[in-house]
Amino acid sequence: MIITAGIDVGSGAVKVTVMRSDAAGNETLLGQVSTRIRRREIARVVDETFDAAAAAAGVDEIHYMG
Repeated sequence: MIITAGIDVGSGAVKVTVMRSDAAGNETLLGQVSTRIRRREIARVVDETFDAAAAAAGVDEIHYMG
């Protein structure tokens, strides 16, 4: 089983999706969070959004990020 996180940093929002893939190729969405940047430091918003998505997914380890 592989846990993957996808991160999209746009001009107005940061979006993070966490998925699980198994050996049979089945994919399951575990968590998805979107946060508006609103004049805040982008790196901080990325960290907060990533942490929130991992918590929503119930995972403490990510095997691949893209």
